Amino acid sequence: MAKEEKTIEELAKDINTSIEELKSSIGEKADMSALETKFTEISERLDKLFDEDGKTIVPEEITKQQEQLDEISTQLKQLGEYQKGKTKSFPEQMMEKLKSDDFKNTIKTQSAMRKGIDIEVKASDINVDDINSTNAIEAIVEPGVSSAPWRNTPLWDNINKGVIGQGRDSVSWWEETSRTDSAIMRTEEQAPTTGSAKTWTKQSMDIMMIKDFTKVTRSALEDFEYITSEVNDLMSHGIPREREAELLSGSGSSPHLKGIDEYYKDFALPANFNKVPSANEGDVLAATVLQVMNGNTGDAEKKGFPPNIILLNPGDSVNMRLLKSANYNYIQHPLLSPNGDVFKGVKIVESLDLAAGQFIVGDFSRAKAYVKRNMNISFHYENEDDVLADLVLVLASMRIAGLKVTAADAYAFVGGTFAAGKALIEETTG
Repeated sequence: MAKEEKTIEELAKDINTSIEELKSSIGEKADMSALETKFTEISERLDKLFDEDGKTIVPEEITKQQEQLDEISTQLKQLGEYQKGKTKSFPEQMMEKLKSDDFKNTIKTQSAMRKGIDIEVKASDINVDDINSTNAIEAIVEPGVSSAPWRNTPLWDNINKGVIGQGRDSVSWWEETSRTDSAIMRTEEQAPTTGSAKTWTKQSMDIMMIKDFTKVTRSALEDFEYITSEVNDLMSHGIPREREAELLSGSGSSPHLKGIDEYYKDFALPANFNKVPSANEGDVLAATVLQVMNGNTGDAEKKGFPPNIILLNPGDSVNMRLLKSANYNYIQHPLLSPNGDVFKGVKIVESLDLAAGQFIVGDFSRAKAYVKRNMNISFHYENEDDVLADLVLVLASMRIAGLKVTAADAYAFVGGTFAAGKALIEETTG
């Protein structure tokens, strides 16, 4: 008997769970046929709580469940009337039409295939959620918030990254300071006169922080469904944008990072480069690639670097492809790929952070940014007197030690402006 009572109690509990699930499905305006099937199943299970004489086995449960089912029955009737008068969505109408026997029979005829087949699709009705209590049609609100897209971070994307470990507040490295090469030919009986030598210097970079914050009311967080994503968008893009600016043009003086502008060598007429008449942007880039490949010409024993990135302002990238002759015919530079994305085998990367007319060419694998703590966004509910104003402080931060380029690797980067570059490589007559 105890086992039977336990079974009845479990059955009543399961029915309660099913009723709650049905209520949730009604709230989500699920398909009417599925709701009716679920309602019928619950009703049949409820009948099992009556004995053979029609008396309730668990009176208190039956009364509650029956009341809920009566209420659900009314809701289903209202929802059914709404769905019956509601036009199906465009995909639903299309699939229904394509699966119909009339459509299948029509496409079998050659005349229909020649003339084409018309499929009538009705416009969808306005959603019931767009009608207020006074039955006045309200404006439809598009999801999300419209805003201009953020700039990319091509410099960060094309350099190496390192991690500063636990218990460290800086990054250091050794680099060659000086070198003498004294290898010389001698006969077997002669001794070398001077030995070769090297000196090294230890360099380091301290960790800096990039910080940003904003404040938003707790009411806005509760009432405006997109506010959290908007705040995260602001914080998660603001930090990378400041990081990109610092990696490009940071001065290196605390609290700023040292950017690539502080490392690269200025463009100069490369060794073995013949000046050209009417120099253009493509000619300047060709000379710059050669300068990177030459490396430090003051060190005759060392080679240069194979550049992998040409960083340009988008306007210069476009203008270089639109050069025309005196007869207004387009001129394609012989070292520029047909689609304009590669120059002498080096990938062109566009950056809005570069000024118009500026360029940087280099082997960007020689640059490395060290990160102590990646970007972190946190919400703080108690700060100063913000709690009195119902404000939430949103704080974003990143710990980074800037860009490491050794003295030797600095020759892997060459930068300048097209105006200055043309003047240096252009052949003059007279």
